[in-house]
Amino acid sequence: MTGTLALSVSDETLLLHPERAAIWPRLGALIVADTHFGKSAALGRQGLAVPAGSDEQDLGRLTRLIRGFEIRRLIILGDFLHEPIEPDSAEAVALESWCTQRRHEGVAIQVIAGNHDRGISSGWRGGLEWIAGALLEPPFRFVHDAARAPASDTFSLSGHIHPVTALQGLKRAARVPAFWLRKANLVLPSFGSFTGGQRVAAAAGERIFAVSPDLVVAFPLAK
Repeated sequence: MTGTLALSVSDETLLLHPERAAIWPRLGALIVADTHFGKSAALGRQGLAVPAGSDEQDLGRLTRLIRGFEIRRLIILGDFLHEPIEPDSAEAVALESWCTQRRHEGVAIQVIAGNHDRGISSGWRGGLEWIAGALLEPPFRFVHDAARAPASDTFSLSGHIHPVTALQGLKRAARVPAFWLRKANLVLPSFGSFTGGQRVAAAAGERIFAVSPDLVVAFPLAK
């Protein structure tokens, strides 16, 4: 598929997509991390000048991926929300409408609660399946922060770190989102358009997959 990179893990194939998402074809699952919906509105309430429309843009990207790959399950690896939102807020209404439409299309939505999702019990929950801790779907385990999850031999997919890498060889090194393949763990880049990133580097035996707007590029094994 154009732009995607096929990664073989635990005898399964994952497609790494330039929209900063992973697709598990056998399960019909779309996996993303750190959407941080409501962040621009939250910062705007603090008096900061921030761009508007990032939530609508990211929901549109999710819709295109779901329809383009005939997705039946959307798994979000934590930090679905940037902070708790009120059920009658504009952000909640927009998210509720989007989630309802996806459920009508037969897409199950599962969210691994991340650190930014704390407090959802007192705000909007959206009728989503919220999962505390980990979701097991052999041969994978889905968690928000692999470093804080209980030790396991099961291969984990996680988020939280927002990995980015620097592309060298240019007049000025460019920082781009990245998938970070570690021992028994794949860290996904942040899906949200309005999020920062943490620069990571591959240790021995690890891989970095840089993300451009149209392509996912594999870096060689670290020496």
